[in-house]
This record gives sequence, structure tokens and C-alpha cells, in this order.
Amino acid sequence: MKCAKSILNDLSRFMGVEKSVIGSLSKKPRDYKSAYTSIAKNMRSMYLHAYQSYLWNVVASHRIETGGSTEVREGDLLLIKDKSLEQGGSGTSGLKGKEVKVCTKDDIKSGIYKITDVVLPLVGGKIEYGSSEDKFMELMQKDGISKESFVKIGSIDREIALGGDYRNLICKPSDVSFEVLTYKDPRQPLIQTDLMKVTGTEIKAVPVSLALKGKLPSNGKEPAAEEMQADVDETILFAMVVGFSLPPSSYATIALRELTKRPTSSEYQSKLELSGRCERNLGS
Repeated sequence: MKCAKSILNDLSRFMGVEKSVIGSLSKKPRDYKSAYTSIAKNMRSMYLHAYQSYLWNVVASHRIETGGSTEVREGDLLLIKDKSLEQGGSGTSGLKGKEVKVCTKDDIKSGIYKITDVVLPLVGGKIEYGSSEDKFMELMQKDGISKESFVKIGSIDREIALGGDYRNLICKPSDVSFEVLTYKDPRQPLIQTDLMKVTGTEIKAVPVSLALKGKLPSNGKEPAAEEMQADVDETILFAMVVGFSLPPSSYATIALRELTKRPTSSEYQSKLELSGRCERNLGS
């Protein structure tokens, strides 16, 4: 108790979760359940959802590595009904109205299902695993838990009971558009922000088609990329502005990672530098 109280005094006011746990232990030593429930409900839920997402991400990577990203495999889970989507919802309201089946050889022969119909479970007490069960069990076993642990959560803490859910392995963006722009300052915005719209500030990037206007050869054909590069001022930079829509629980950073085949991690991004002509634009 004294130890907990001494630690409590050293915690900053921003460490709300830690202070709740230590404060509870200082009053009820070794009552770890009370210490756990002293954490706000939304934070307790977030910890569990983060673990669900961690398991899903690892299993999804394993499924792509072993089974590819284009074909349905025997044993895959297929989402065959989602009433929330049929009723205009987002499809992220949990298990209610969702129905899955395990893909069979006959399903594959029929050609009815596509890779975009394949789902993986967010672990919980009311989901099916399909052929991914062994991988999920392997990961959970390393952390000293089992699928039954998610059933028990409901009896321990009803507020954050996890039934589970299903998430598409692969989804395709819609409303895809792109535009190639030319610009000079590598730090300038390439699309007009809301603040720029309010202040009437225009972007200085120009569509490449306009930048090359009047520079087409006599045959009227657009020059090759190498010729374009040689023909423009050496300070001109090229960019592609991409637009697309994604369904709920999908992330634009991952779509861009797959498009560019470059990591989106902060560690990788922090190492990127303005090089070549971009450095000269900054006077370095």
C-alpha cells in the first residue's frame, strides 16, 4: 500500500489510466480486478479492440503470404449476408445481421465468390474462424490465452463483452481519380485546404497538361516522359494527386502503401529527405 501511494505521487496529471490503477491498488492492495475496472470503460474497450486488430493484422498478412491476394481458397470465410449494408448501414455494427460460410471446393468451382467476399474474424465469443483458426490459436497461445478467454470476458466485465465481428480481407477503392501536377516548391500544398478556400488562396500547382500546352511537337502527340523531363525547367517537379473512396474500417494509408509499394510507417517517413532538385529549391 505504501509503495502504491509513493508511486502515485510521482505520476503526472496526464497519466490518468496509471493513476486510476495505482490509486485503486493503494486502497485495495492486490485487488487487481478492482484496479482494472477503475480504468474508464472506453479505455478498457480500446485495449481489447487493439488486441483484436493486432491478431487480425497478423493473420491477414499470413493469409496473403500463403494464399495470395487474388483467389478464394478452400476454408476461407465468406460473407454471404450483411443486413446492415442492405439497409443502408456501414457494415461496422458488429455481428448483427451478418452471415458467413466456409468456402468449399464446389464454391470455388462455381466461381460465384471473389477475393473481396473473403473475411477474417475479429476474435470474440460468437464468431467462426474457418481455416484461419490454427493461426489465431497459435498467436493467442503465445500470449497465454485461448478463444475461450473472449467468452469469459463477458462474465468478468459485461460492459466490454466481445462477441466479435468480421472484416473483409481485401476491399477495392471506388471513385478513383488522379491528376498529374507540376510545381516548384516541395513544401507547398498540392490540393486546396479548407483554410485556403476561406482565405481565397490558390494552389500554385498546375496540371501537367496545361504546363505542356504549346510545347507539343508538330505531329500533335504528347512527348514521352523522358522528353518531357528534358524539355521543362530543371526546377519543375511532378506530383500525382490521387482521390478515392473506401468503406468503413479501411484506411487510406494502407491503400497508398499498396499503390506506391512504399512503407507508410513513421520510422520510414521520417528518414525521407528532399533530394536532387528539391534540395536546390530550398537553397540547400
